[in-house]
Amino acid sequence: MTSDLRRGAVSVADVHKWYRVYASPTERVKRVLGRPSRHLEFQALDGVSFAVEPGTALGIVGENGAGKSTLLKLIAGTTRPTAGAVETGGVVAAILELGAAFHSEFSGRDNAVLYGALLGHDRQDMERRLPSIFDFAELGEFINHPIRSYSTGMVMRLAFAVATGVDADVLVVDEALAVGDGYFQKKCVDRIREIHSRGTTILFCSHSMYYVTMFCERALWLASGRLQRIGPAKEVVEAYEEYLLLRDKRRLGHDVPPAQAAPIRKVGRVAAVRLAGRDGEAPLELRSGGTLDLEIEVESTRPEERFHVAVALDTLDGRCLLGVSTAWDGLAPLQGQDRYLVSFTVPALPVASGTFHLSVFLLDESGLAVHDQAVATGAVRVNAPSWTPSLIEVAHHWERR
Repeated sequence: MTSDLRRGAVSVADVHKWYRVYASPTERVKRVLGRPSRHLEFQALDGVSFAVEPGTALGIVGENGAGKSTLLKLIAGTTRPTAGAVETGGVVAAILELGAAFHSEFSGRDNAVLYGALLGHDRQDMERRLPSIFDFAELGEFINHPIRSYSTGMVMRLAFAVATGVDADVLVVDEALAVGDGYFQKKCVDRIREIHSRGTTILFCSHSMYYVTMFCERALWLASGRLQRIGPAKEVVEAYEEYLLLRDKRRLGHDVPPAQAAPIRKVGRVAAVRLAGRDGEAPLELRSGGTLDLEIEVESTRPEERFHVAVALDTLDGRCLLGVSTAWDGLAPLQGQDRYLVSFTVPALPVASGTFHLSVFLLDESGLAVHDQAVATGAVRVNAPSWTPSLIEVAHHWERR
């Protein structure tokens, strides 16, 4: 939909989208004829509102079924909201379901011209653009063959080449980089960055948090059809990855009151973790090579049982940076008390930069079975004096001859 918005702007206001799921095709026909039918109502989007400034790259993240594709279809204009309003300023080009806009019996060339016509480009204009589009798609003679003879990857190449080969004000990309070899993915990345540098507004949906963080200034997180969070891409991605990591874990510092807490499992529970130098809920700020000091409080309901303590540092995307335990280090297990205070120190943490979740475990005597696990989110942050892509800091030198 084109409105009085500035070219490239997008406005989504209190949008709801319901789908009817029919028990059979017959039930759908009954509905068309105005007769009672058996169907379920499914709400894909529930009161979603946000605005995108022209020239902004907005990443859209969320679990499968969160409503991401539905939202992009509404913005692209391929479906309409049940309630609310979606407005866009200017021409919108979309890469949604692969080949959704293509006719299987038409050639790649004819489909490219047809898609251009849908975006307001006449045949003469599209004929001028076709050489660069076909050069990007690299389909050779197949460009004159029917789409039904194409592989999935070939359809994706053509769809991406056409959508990014016209002068759109808004480009909608739904998981377009999930298909194709590494070489073509690199071409797609470069093309999107080039288009964005020209001032095109981009709405980019992907399960790759790396791509979202790299492409987008801002991000939007959908959960069960609702807007969970919107803001700077890095902050939204970190919050989303934290949610994924913590779905099945107890979060330290955010436990429910003792009367409502889950029963202590087996031998005890991790009651508290304190980081030396930590100020309230702020993360412990370190420089590379800094000291990590922890104090761990453990409550035991069965003092006669023997158990161990383990500590792990995980990156925001779940990779384990550090994993240690008293069992693996050959220490005697804890036994004989109902409360313990355990200290743990890393004299020089060899991390270059990053924010890390801290997990503490209670393990059985063998060091294998987990009795309890708790997580302090974003507990440790290592700041580098200058930007670095490295996770660890290692001694090194250069020599030029």
